Amino acid sequence: GIKRATDVMIAGKIAVVAGYGDVGKGSAQALRALSAQVWVTEIDPICALQAAMEGYRVVTMEYAADKADIFVTATGNYHVITHDHMAKMKDQAIVCNIGHF
Repeated sequence: GIKRATDVMIAGKIAVVAGYGDVGKGSAQALRALSAQVWVTEIDPICALQAAMEGYRVVTMEYAADKADIFVTATGNYHVITHDHMAKMKDQAIVCNIGHF
């Protein structure tokens, strides 16, 4: 996982999970269990509502790009994180993918 691959303390960091399907839910729960502050980006309003009801902050990637420390894409969509988003990210931000692409 992220913890072993990066050897970075996750607790206290802001982690963004892009996509709140089955994989995104599991990723969000795992990051929350490591004491990260988890934000969710989701384009489907029903999934976004579900994330909010489960206590996650639902934001846009544009909002989160310059604030978060960890980005996890858990969606099959392309261009979830764009070059413009990456240009705004903090130095040493962690970007990873879980899923197909």
